Amino acid sequence: MKLEELTKLGIPEEAAKQVIAMNEAEVSAETKKLADKDAELTMAADKIKELTEAVKKFDGVDVEKLRTDLAEMSKKYDADTAALKLDNALSKMLSGCGAKDADIVGKLLDRSIIKLDGDKLIGVSEQLEKLKTDKAFLFGDDKPATGMTAQLGAQHDKPAGSGGAETLGAALAEHYNT
Repeated sequence: MKLEELTKLGIPEEAAKQVIAMNEAEVSAETKKLADKDAELTMAADKIKELTEAVKKFDGVDVEKLRTDLAEMSKKYDADTAALKLDNALSKMLSGCGAKDADIVGKLLDRSIIKLDGDKLIGVSEQLEKLKTDKAFLFGDDKPATGMTAQLGAQHDKPAGSGGAETLGAALAEHYNT
C-alpha cells in the first residue's frame, strides 16, 4: 500500500504514515523469516546431497558379512596371540632346561598337549624328562655357568703369585726344564 491510496480512502495522512510504517515492519520481519527458512532449506538440501553421496559409497556393502569377517579376524588374532605367547614361554623353558638346540627339542614335543595357564606351561615337563632319558645327547648341563674357567696345564696346587714365573718366557722355560 502506498500513502496516496490510504489518504484517498479518507485516512488522515499521519495515521496513514503509521499504518505504512507498521506494514513495512511486518513485511520486513516476514522477509527475514522467509530468508532464514530459505537458508535452512538450502542447508538441508546440501546435507541431503552430502549424505546421499556418503550412502552411495556403501551401496552394495553387506554389513552382516563385514561383521562376520571382523569376528573371524578377531578370533584369528586371539589364536595367533595365544600361539605366540605359548611359543615364547616354550622357548624360554627350553633355553633354561639345558637343551643344546631348542628348535630341535621343540619339534620333538607334542604341542597338542602343551597348554599355557597364565605364565605356567602344562604338559611340557613330562615330555622333557622323557626326552632327557631317551635322547640325552640333545641336552647339556641345565645348571647355569658360573663364569669361572680353569686353565689347562696350570698349577692348581700352588696359589697365584707364590714363587711362580713372572713372565711368559720364564714360565715356558720352567715348564720345559722340568
